[in-house]
Parts: sequence; C-alpha cells; structure tokens
Amino acid sequence: MAGRRGFAQGSKPDLMNRRDQLAVSALVVLLAVVGAAMLVPGATPTVAPTPTVAPTPTVAPDVTYREAVVGHPSSINPLTARTQADRDLVALVFRGLVRAAPDGALVPDLASSWTVSSDGRTYTFYIRSDARWEDGQPVTAADVAFTVGLVQDPDYQGPLGATWQGIKTAALTANIVRFTLSTPLGGFLRQAALPILPDHVLNGIAVSDLADSDFSAQPMGDGPFRIVEIDDSHALLSRVSSAAPEQSPEASGSGSATASGGAAVPGDVQALEMIFFDDQASAVASFKAGSVDALGGLAPDAADAATSGAGTRVVRYPWASLTAVALNQRASHPEFQSAGVRQALLSAIDRPTILTSVLRGRGSIADAPLPSWSAAYDKAAINVTPFSSSTAQAGLTAAGWVHDATGWTPPHGTSPYTIRLLALDEASNPIVYRVAQQVATDWRALGLNVTLQPVAAATYTQRLQGADFDAAVVDYRLGLDPDVSSLFLSTQVAPAGSNLTGVQDQGLDRLLANVRTTTDPTDRQTAVSALEKYVTTNVLMLPICFADYEFVVSDRVQGLSPDEIADPSDRYWDVLDWRLASDG
Repeated sequence: MAGRRGFAQGSKPDLMNRRDQLAVSALVVLLAVVGAAMLVPGATPTVAPTPTVAPTPTVAPDVTYREAVVGHPSSINPLTARTQADRDLVALVFRGLVRAAPDGALVPDLASSWTVSSDGRTYTFYIRSDARWEDGQPVTAADVAFTVGLVQDPDYQGPLGATWQGIKTAALTANIVRFTLSTPLGGFLRQAALPILPDHVLNGIAVSDLADSDFSAQPMGDGPFRIVEIDDSHALLSRVSSAAPEQSPEASGSGSATASGGAAVPGDVQALEMIFFDDQASAVASFKAGSVDALGGLAPDAADAATSGAGTRVVRYPWASLTAVALNQRASHPEFQSAGVRQALLSAIDRPTILTSVLRGRGSIADAPLPSWSAAYDKAAINVTPFSSSTAQAGLTAAGWVHDATGWTPPHGTSPYTIRLLALDEASNPIVYRVAQQVATDWRALGLNVTLQPVAAATYTQRLQGADFDAAVVDYRLGLDPDVSSLFLSTQVAPAGSNLTGVQDQGLDRLLANVRTTTDPTDRQTAVSALEKYVTTNVLMLPICFADYEFVVSDRVQGLSPDEIADPSDRYWDVLDWRLASDG
C-alpha cells in the first residue's frame, strides 16, 4: 500500500491536467467558430440564400467537476473517518449492500436483492455478480462478514460499534450473506448501508491500526469513483466506467443533446476533484473566483457571501441535524428533575428568533427529536411548547422556584441558582455558539443567572462525557430512522454512550425498545407516536432547530436532486446524474 500512496501524489493516468483540459475545451470552441465562419456564403445577389438550418447544440466534453471542501482528509475509511472530507470521499469510493433513495426509501446497491424472515430476525442478501473492487477482484459475502467483524471487534472505538453488537453474520456462498439478529430491528435495513471493506486487502491489519493505515490514506473501493491522486491540498477521482446514472426523476433528461438555440449541453462528469481549504473564507473566495464549481458546509453568512454574484444558486437538503439544549438530569442536579421546570426553560427560548437570526431561515423549528419533514413525524402526538416568557415564569413558580431581584432560587435552595451553559466556541462551531448566546440572553431576560461557557472542541467533548455541565447546547447528528435510543436509553448514559442528559427511565426504555424492535410499518409508526408524545410531554431535552444543509453551486452544475440526508456526504446519492455545462 505504500506504493499506492506515492502513486497517488505524483501520477495522473488517463486524466488531463486541469489547465490542459480547459485549454483543450477552449480550442475546441474556437475551431467550431472558425469552421462555421468558413461556411458562410458570399453576400452576392446571384447566389441563392442558404436554407435555414436548425442550430447545432454545443455538446460539452466529459468534464472535471471541482468542489471546495472545508477541511482535509485524515482517514478515508468508512469505519474510521474523522473529518467531513473523509466522509465525502468514503461516499464516492465505497458502497453498502443498500443505499438511500428519494423520500427515505432504501434500494439495492451491492446487493441485487434480499429477503427477510417472517419473524424479522433473519436477513439474506444476494450480492451482485458484477460488483468489483478497484483491483478487479469480486466483492463477496466474505467482504461483508469481514467488515461487520471489524465493527464488532472489542478494539473498535468508532461510532458504529453499538449498533452491530449481537448480530451474527454468515457468508453462505461467495454471493450470499446472511444476518441473524437476536431480536428484530425495525431499522436494520438502513444499517445494511454500511460501506463494505475488502477482506483480501485488509485481512491481518489490527482494528487499532486501521485509521492510520496506508489503506485509509489511499483506499481501494468498489464505488462509482476511484481516487487516482490525493494529497493534503486536493483529491482527484475518476468515474468507474461501469457506473451507470441513477436516473432520478428530477434529473432525467439532464445532459441530453436536444438543446436549441445553440445552447451548451451539459457534459457527463467523468472526473471529480475535491480541493481542500483550511477555512470557509478561503473556500468562498475560490468559488467566487470561478476556480471551483461548488462548495458546502457553510455558515449562513458565508453562504450569502458565496451567492452574492450572478450565476450561482443554493441547493438545500433537509438535514437530520438537531441543535438542542441537553439539561443534566442526573441525581446531582435536582433543579432539573421536574418536567415543569424543563418546559418552563424551553418556553423561555425564542426559537423563531434563533431560526431567523442564527440560521437565517435555513431550517425549521424543532418540537421533537424528529424533524417535521420525517415520514415518522406525528404532529398529533407531539406536545408543542411555544415561546412565552409569561408561561415560563408561571412554570417556574408552579414548580416551587422563587424569584427576586437577584435571580431564581429552586425549591430547598438557599440562594439563586446559576446555570452553567456549555457550548462550543465560535471557532469550533459558529452555529452552536450563536444558539448558546441567544439561549443565555433569553434565560437572563427571564431573570435567571446564566454563565455561558464556550470552549474548544476537545474540552467540550471531555466535559460532556464527564457530565461537567448544567446545560449544554449540542449538535446531534441523527439518522433518518426514528430510533433515537442513543439519545435517551438508560444504558447509553455518558461516558459509556451518547445519552448526555443522564435520563434513566424504565418506561422510556420500553418505548424506545418498541420503536427499535417493531418491524411492521403500521405498528412501528404507532410505537414512534407513543415515543414522540412521551418525550415532548416530559420535555426530556430542549429541541431548538433543525438546520438545512446548503450546497452552493455554479449554475453550470445541473442534475442535482436535493433529498433528505443524515450526513452532508449523502448529497452524492445521485452524483452519477450530475452534469456540468460548458462555458462555451
């Protein structure tokens, strides 16, 4: 693998240099213009006029699409990805057994089909016979079993480990793999989107060494693109010849050679280049200069700056990214044990102002830990808590809190309580920081004493895991499945898991288990609705907003179909339909 890393940084097989390609494109356009001029007849009265001929569309050559990415790759591996650049590259280079399609559906990817047993505990997948790794070796059931084994390895410390425990994997033949679950899982099919790794390349590498291995610096995948060159400044990928367009309904017809009036026809994206930047300002400057065709992951003000000129637009993806306030509800914090107090604190937060001033309207107010655009969102089951300072004051008073000029004193307290509000600093996450500022302002307007504590990412994570906070503004990256066990399950209380609030409630655990283990769609929706009602009535967290993911693109980029995403890398779901119009 060391040889592959050296090759990636120095060689460019089958792909033109960026400047060469632009120069060739310009030369083709120039020759087309000159040739047309030579065919124009002389303007003499003795020559019959030339018959009118429909203009010929200018068909763009296969082109390189260039995208700015804020950040740099660190571990390009589906199990160990650390940065957004890693996850973006993983989405292009690797495949899972299934993949996401429009409206939350799941469709075949590496698997051509699958079956599910009547009890919902056995899933059998049939792998496509034409699935190949970059080196030409077939993708097999052994690769699937190997990948799941890595995730289940006790030494694996990544985020996927908990969801795969207790699942048995068996390679029945080279093309058939079977999963046996100890209990039915309503969201298991979505888990099967786990990108698969090559057994014949990685077998023998310890899980603890995987993140920093040569493979994770220059991976060999089975996806629609392959990396042919990579360093800290950029990655150049070429499209695999067998990769067929997704043919999404919205994108169908993009790139057809039927343009009229001589307009440029979009060309297939056969190469994709990611250019890595240290900060958003540099990425925006590159986009405005025309050096890249698209960029994403921008704060609202940076997105506004990027689209201030002509010929640009924003493609918005509904994103399961929840910003919420986690209240420390452990026994050491009796002040937050009452649902009435938690609801009062939520009532005091002006979420409409946060949506307009912080997100600039790019998102939606959150009333539950599920977005309103989710198919599982049941409006009738959700207890909505509107913004109202008077309701918040009444709620604290009803819960036994006493207000005077120095603040609010909780029941059995001897002095006003001060809330330590933990948040990421502005450099680490401007959205979380600005939301925290507004929450602190709103609580102070109610007369509460609040100490805002913005810290760097490493300190923030350490304090969350150590429960060293009273309240914390958290950016939860939720999946598209309505199973939110990781947020509230008793066994997931930090530091062992991601239940940051410390809630331990057996009734809640049963509701979570019902959602997790119910496979019938109708029955599962009933279970989800019951959970939504319980969580919002008891206000187990203070949901603030769901953000949209904004993808800023040049008008040259066509064929994008925004759909629900769990991670920004999901925007590549229809990348094979993307087209890039010629500048000519």
